[in-house]
Amino acid sequence: MKRKIVWAFVATLALSAPALAAQNDVKKDRRELRHDRHDVNADQKDIAKDKADLKDDREDGNQADAKKDARDLKRDERDLRHDKKDARHDARDLKRDRHGRK
Repeated sequence: MKRKIVWAFVATLALSAPALAAQNDVKKDRRELRHDRHDVNADQKDIAKDKADLKDDREDGNQADAKKDARDLKRDERDLRHDKKDARHDARDLKRDRHGRK
């Protein structure tokens, strides 16, 4: 009798483990996607500020600060592309995990 109970418990765990793992993957993907979207929004704000600063420095004839602003703008645009790529990847993973595909 004890063996049957133990085997039933083991079978239940074995069958429920993949479902729990998939649920954890969905939660992880949602969290990562939220984080990526937050980063994208922050990058867009930084880019807008960099563009405004660059425009002001060019209008004032401040070449040194304009060069610095241009470097900042280029870096933030690169970060934005990277964060958008991460967001697309995480969205695809989330969709696959929701449908049970790997």
